[in-house]
Amino acid sequence: MELTKILKSGEIARLFPVISETGKERRASSILLSVISAVPPFANALLDQLGQRVGERTKIDTFTEVVFNHESEGGRQDRPDGLVHLRTGKREWTCIIESKIGNNTLQPDQIERYLRTARDNNINAILTISNEFAVVPTHHPLNIQRNLVRKIELYHLSWSAILTEAMLLHEQAGIKDSEQAFLLRELIRFFSHPSAGVSGFNSMPKAWSSAVSNIQAGGSVTKIDGVEIINAWHQEIRDLSLIMSRIISCRVGVKLSRVHVADPEKWAVDTLKDLCENNLLRAEFKIPNTASSVVAVADLNTRSIRISMTVDAPKDRARNSSRTNWLLRQLKDVKFDDVYVGAIWASRAAKVVLPLTELQVKPEKLEEGNKNSEIRAFEITMTSNSARRFAGNRTFIEELELLAPRFYELIGQHLETWKPNPPKPKHSVTEILEKYNPEKDSENINLPNAGNAHSELLEIPAFLNRATTPIS
Repeated sequence: MELTKILKSGEIARLFPVISETGKERRASSILLSVISAVPPFANALLDQLGQRVGERTKIDTFTEVVFNHESEGGRQDRPDGLVHLRTGKREWTCIIESKIGNNTLQPDQIERYLRTARDNNINAILTISNEFAVVPTHHPLNIQRNLVRKIELYHLSWSAILTEAMLLHEQAGIKDSEQAFLLRELIRFFSHPSAGVSGFNSMPKAWSSAVSNIQAGGSVTKIDGVEIINAWHQEIRDLSLIMSRIISCRVGVKLSRVHVADPEKWAVDTLKDLCENNLLRAEFKIPNTASSVVAVADLNTRSIRISMTVDAPKDRARNSSRTNWLLRQLKDVKFDDVYVGAIWASRAAKVVLPLTELQVKPEKLEEGNKNSEIRAFEITMTSNSARRFAGNRTFIEELELLAPRFYELIGQHLETWKPNPPKPKHSVTEILEKYNPEKDSENINLPNAGNAHSELLEIPAFLNRATTPIS
């Protein structure tokens, strides 16, 4: 496709755009798009999330202030912030970019107009960028008419997600070209500055404080308040995953079931049900190479936040005391009163939870009253019990964003998954070799009597076969 067939006008995205001080969005979009076109590894890190792989043969063109030949409905001349065009051989892919920055938010009617424009001009996708968060790019923060996204792909990335991808790529030395690495560093410097307008999620809605108060008074969360709280919670857990990604220097994701990834509305309904029925908000984070996922729970009943990991107990230890000591050895340097260990039993016995500091002195207390059952798994939890801060719209976010990284730094990174020992041979090849060559090096299989040793080895499975042959 020739771009002249769809574009009436447009500027090549510039790294140093000449734009007035009021044009923050256009400036941010131009800088981002110019780096995307100049740094293919960065383009691949972003566009791969949209299902587009940027390979060595891919040509990337980016534009700003684009005007399309086919105008939107009503004759209104819309100007999206940018356009990305990929060409790999004969395959092409085009995507409209619409961005908001600072406190500006995306508007449904504008995005719906762009979707119609994309349809009329054979554009493949629309990507929106703002300080709003989506757990995965296909979960858009706006409610858009379904008929408009049947043929046009609609994605969303937050500015924080883009900045995080750039930082991870830089810290992991993912770019070998020195000029490309320089451009990426400058991009990070620009978007990290407060004046750029990039911000994280920092406050729960007004409904949060009233919901916490209602529960403490014996009431419940209303569905109207619940919808607001759930929308905020989903944004916050995505922001928290990005914060932890930057701290740990690897990609941390929010763990969702396949059903919830495919159907964000069902995820919202299920989360709302858990909140209204159990007064709980839950999230699960996946971190590469850890013993288990990290679980965050905001409990409105107790006004507390809990961060935890669950690890299976070692199956090669018969006694519960040995299993407990296996875990305590991993936590020997943790000396905090807000850390608890729970024993999950193989039977239906209730979970036993005790402070870690108490168990470090008396490990046997964990199995008191459950002598006849074995520990199947351990749950290690760090808590924050400040009721006042829990009820605050901003302080709740602050507590959560401090507790989760703290838990991982002090506990999560040190936990190990139990693995069974490799099987040991029932018969020693070394002993047989030494038997036939007592004065030789048993590690040298090229020995004069190695054939005899080999014959004896063959007799071992033959003997076993004879011993297990059924009597006819």
